[in-house]
Amino acid sequence: MVRYQTIYGITVEEYNKLLISQGGLCCICYRPPKKRRLAVDHNHRTGQVRGLLCANCNRGLRWFYDDPVKLRKAAEYLDTVDIRIVNALKPKT
Repeated sequence: MVRYQTIYGITVEEYNKLLISQGGLCCICYRPPKKRRLAVDHNHRTGQVRGLLCANCNRGLRWFYDDPVKLRKAAEYLDTVDIRIVNALKPKT
């Protein structure tokens, strides 16, 4: 718990306030944590705390380097991949 203060600049009380304000759920997937407590998400450039995330969502942001453009492109890909694959595999007439 001391990590919150030294790494993120928030107290345990502030962590708990965030947790309560989020209803105990991850800010992205809205699920409760499974094994570990929610991770403190923060801007890696500024250090500003953004919220609390489950381990999977926290890792997901990390893999996209916190880049909203890359995340939007990934979402667009997921939204359209089925259509593109079907069209690409259609026999040409």
